[in-house]
Amino acid sequence: MTAQTMTIRNSWSGWSAMFLGVVTMSASWWADTTPVGAGLTLGFGALVTIYAAWSLIARDPTKDHWALSVVGLALFIAPWVGLFAGDGAAWTAWICGALIMLVGGGAYLSDESANVTEQVQVHNRASYEASIR
Repeated sequence: MTAQTMTIRNSWSGWSAMFLGVVTMSASWWADTTPVGAGLTLGFGALVTIYAAWSLIARDPTKDHWALSVVGLALFIAPWVGLFAGDGAAWTAWICGALIMLVGGGAYLSDESANVTEQVQVHNRASYEASIR
């Protein structure tokens, strides 16, 4: 399996996470919430969007997928920690946070089962050795 095939295989997770990140960021404008709720949904949505973009351009997106699942968990618990659980943005944080955890965790497990990190390292070493000959 080449690095290009791995990128195409996991691009669904990056694009899905990016969509969910944009939806989460937009909740700060359309949802009835507190300033803390608006700030947390905007901030966590931006983090999700950044990690999703990194996972789309990375040769080895395994760490980015792990980061997506961690940010999804933080987004999921944010309404209770930020005390905006009764607001409109809380439902966006719960739903998008859970979906981001599932997408990121599923892609991470897929990467680990396919040994993506090891394959990318072998590919990079072979490319380097070919370039110095």
